[in-house]
Amino acid sequence: MEPSALRGDAAGQSFRDSVARLMDDVDELVVRTVANGDEQRPPYAVVPRSAIEASVRMNLETVRNSLLAGSPVVDDRDVEALTIRVDERLGQGLRVEDGIQGWRQSIGVIQERFIEIAAENGVDATEVLESVRVLWQLSDLMANQMTTLFRSRQLTGALRNSQLRAEFLERVLAGGLPVPEVRARGEELGLDTTVDYLAVKAGTAPGASVEALRRRLETRATDLVVVADGYCFGLLSGPLGVLAPEDVVALGPATPLPEVAGSFELATRIYDWMGRHGVRGRRRIEDIGWLLAVDRDDAVTSLLLRRYRAPLDAMGEFGALIWRSIRAYVDADKNVARAAEALVVHQNTLRYRLARFTEITGANLDSTTTLLEVAWALAAEPDETT
Repeated sequence: MEPSALRGDAAGQSFRDSVARLMDDVDELVVRTVANGDEQRPPYAVVPRSAIEASVRMNLETVRNSLLAGSPVVDDRDVEALTIRVDERLGQGLRVEDGIQGWRQSIGVIQERFIEIAAENGVDATEVLESVRVLWQLSDLMANQMTTLFRSRQLTGALRNSQLRAEFLERVLAGGLPVPEVRARGEELGLDTTVDYLAVKAGTAPGASVEALRRRLETRATDLVVVADGYCFGLLSGPLGVLAPEDVVALGPATPLPEVAGSFELATRIYDWMGRHGVRGRRRIEDIGWLLAVDRDDAVTSLLLRRYRAPLDAMGEFGALIWRSIRAYVDADKNVARAAEALVVHQNTLRYRLARFTEITGANLDSTTTLLEVAWALAAEPDETT
C-alpha cells in the first residue's frame, strides 16, 4: 500500500489530518490510559502520572512516524528514549511483564482513539485497517525491544547487586568495617541488624551445583550467602533448612552483625576440619569440641604421635592392628565387649592387644590424662576418620 504521507489526494489529506489530531489529544489519551489500567497494580500503582504522560507523548511520536510511513518506524532516538524509560521503570520497581503491559495498553488506547478520529474525518476503512495492522506490528516490535532492554538491565543490576553483597560480606567477615557502616550497609542489603547471625562456610560434592547449595542455605530475605571459588559463605539469620547428603556446612556461633568476623573465623576452621576428615552434613563447635584443636596444635600432636603411635610403626602390620584395636576401644568408651564386637575378635584377643600396647608405649589406659592423649593422637591420624 502506498504511504498516505506521499499522497496528494483528499483521502490522503484526511488521513494526515487524523494523525495530526491524534497528536493534539495527549490529555485525553493519558486519561484513557490510566482509566484502562488497574491503579492498584503496576504499572499505574507505582508510576507517577507525569511519567505516564511523558510516555504517552513519546509513544505518540513513534505512532505518528509509523502511521505516516505505512510501516513500523523505530529509529535510534526511539531506542534511546525507550532505554531511559526502562531504566526509570526498573527504578520504580516494575518487572518486564509490567513494562510490556503498560506499553501495549498505551498503544491500544492510541489505536482506539485514532480509529475514532479517522471515522470522524471520513478516512477510508481499508486505510484504517492498514493503520491498525501497522500499529500491531509496532506494538510487537517495541515489546520485543523492551523485553531485551529489561532483561539486559535486570541482569546488569543483578550482577552489580551480587558484587555489592560479596564486597560487603568480605569486609564485614574480615572485621574491616566500623559498626555504623555495618548497620547502614546491612540494612541497604535487606539484613535485619537487630538479630544475631550465624556465619556459614559450605561446600558440596565435585560436580554438584554450588548455586543450588547457596539457595538451600539462603532461605530467608534476611539471609546473605554468596558463591566464591567453588564454595559458599555468608550470614544466616535463623536455623538451616534441608541440606543435600553431599553438603558440607560449617556454622559459627550466633553473634550481632558487627561481630560476625569471629563467628566466620570459627566457621572456616570447622569447614577445613570437615574437609580434612571427610565429614559431611552440618557442624558447629558444639559438635566437634576439642577435636578442632588437634589439627591446630602441631607441637602437641607431634609429641603424642611420637609417644603412642611411633613405637607401633616399627612392628609393621601387628603394630597397625594394635592401633586399630586402641581406636575401637576408645570409640567404645573403654567397653571391651563392644570394642571386640566392632573388631570381630574375641574379647581376650582384644585384652591381649591392649596389654601389648601398654608394654610397648608405657601408657596407662586407666589414666584420664593418658586416655585423652591417646584420643588426641587417634584424632590426628590423617588416613582415618574420627
